[in-house]
Amino acid sequence: MSAVLSAPKSYSMVHKVLHWIVAAVIIEQLLLGEYMSDAWRAFERSADVSGLSSPVVLFHIWGGLSVAAFAAWRLWLRWANGVPEAPKAESAVMKFAANATHVVLYVLMFLVPLSGAVAYFGVVEPAGDFHQLMKPALIVLVGLHVVGALYQHFWLKSDVLRRMTSG
Repeated sequence: MSAVLSAPKSYSMVHKVLHWIVAAVIIEQLLLGEYMSDAWRAFERSADVSGLSSPVVLFHIWGGLSVAAFAAWRLWLRWANGVPEAPKAESAVMKFAANATHVVLYVLMFLVPLSGAVAYFGVVEPAGDFHQLMKPALIVLVGLHVVGALYQHFWLKSDVLRRMTSG
């Protein structure tokens, strides 16, 4: 149960800033993730740890951990401040799809960094395999999230996108 009695009309400025920071970091993570994979494979082949301590690898690790921390902060904000209601005209299927996408995105924002941290700090190969398997799922869900927001904005003419960008 939320601490808020009525739903806000828009997200708080802090929530908006965190949303866009997390979006930028996730994109950066997806782009730099292949470098991390290459460094990990080199480590597995030769036990050479030099690649695993490169600035790009460390940036990837800290970026992932920041995604999890910011996701926790965003969940707290959702609980403390509430979230805007879905548009009144939105169908039950659209509401379900939006909610399911958000839930799975939040789960991935915790599981992906956690599995990466376990793989890196604990040298647990199955955690690394899981971490790698989650990349396509994250790409698909981020894509659905973006397409859904654009569909709401341009096709349905709702305020869903504006609630996270302005006012």
